[in-house]
Amino acid sequence: MTDVLRNNWFVVLIAVIIICFIGYFIYDTNKDNVSAKSSNNEQVVASINKDDITAKDLYDESAPYDGSTIYNMYKNAVVDQSIETTKDLKKQANTLEANIKSNASKQSDDYESTLTSELAKYGYSSFDDLNDYCLTSVKEKEMNKRYITKHFEDLKTAWETKSPRTVSIIKMDVSDADNLTETETKKKSNIETALTKESFADVVKAFSEDSNTANKKGFAGYIDTDSTTSTSSSSNSTVPAAVATAAISLQKGDTSDWITVTTSSGTSLYKVYVKETDSSKIFNAKNDAVANQALYAILNSDSSLSYKILKSYAKKLDIKFNDKSTKKKFDSYVETTYGGDQ
Repeated sequence: MTDVLRNNWFVVLIAVIIICFIGYFIYDTNKDNVSAKSSNNEQVVASINKDDITAKDLYDESAPYDGSTIYNMYKNAVVDQSIETTKDLKKQANTLEANIKSNASKQSDDYESTLTSELAKYGYSSFDDLNDYCLTSVKEKEMNKRYITKHFEDLKTAWETKSPRTVSIIKMDVSDADNLTETETKKKSNIETALTKESFADVVKAFSEDSNTANKKGFAGYIDTDSTTSTSSSSNSTVPAAVATAAISLQKGDTSDWITVTTSSGTSLYKVYVKETDSSKIFNAKNDAVANQALYAILNSDSSLSYKILKSYAKKLDIKFNDKSTKKKFDSYVETTYGGDQ
């Protein structure tokens, strides 16, 4: 069920994503010896601006008192106070919540209790907090987007080593790739002839048998070198690994030779066309799915980037740890997961 939350983090993303809610740090000026504080007769173990985290929050049965929970509660507070809640973000959060509930209900009749257990790992105490989780998720996405946009020229290099691009495909189903029927042979020939005279999009409209892309002029979306392995968590399911591999070796505007792909559903022949390779245009694509996949790919291309982003925002906040034990658990988790301060 953890995957239900992670895979729906950005609403429009396929797989990716994973997602990956990394990015916490301990503000450099924090010290262990901070005087105790209380809120509503509860000991405050940490505070971020006006947001207090009490001992009761941490010791609640649905939120185990461990480093990862403290870490996530810290992240939630930083993200929430760094990004203003807008009508658009609320709308995105509501959509995400609906998608998570829909997917979870298909997997378990008792999905509410299952989600409650998963939400506890992120610092939330009940199923009623699902929308808060979703809102924090979309706000974190917005925070990452803003930072990367501002520092794009410095951050794009690692991502570009993965050869990011967008592609379109033509698919033709066959019974046996090595022994085409007369009808299949004729169709294959017609496609090849059409490609010499017409645009790839026009040929798709006339011939492609891929139900996911035929009505999109063949547009299959974003891929990079991570898409070339069928087991990759970031692999685009619309583009088979073999097709993605062929596309990576092409330049913008190139069309591949025929590629044979055999699955449990049968055998198909593909041609792939590289539509865009400019990293800036891909990151700023009007297509939300492409833009989001590019965002995730950039974050994943540098394991410390999300950490650095949250750190830059957290420095603007007044962060204090009032409990030595809590801070020790927090520091230990950060050190183990991210290698400490960077």
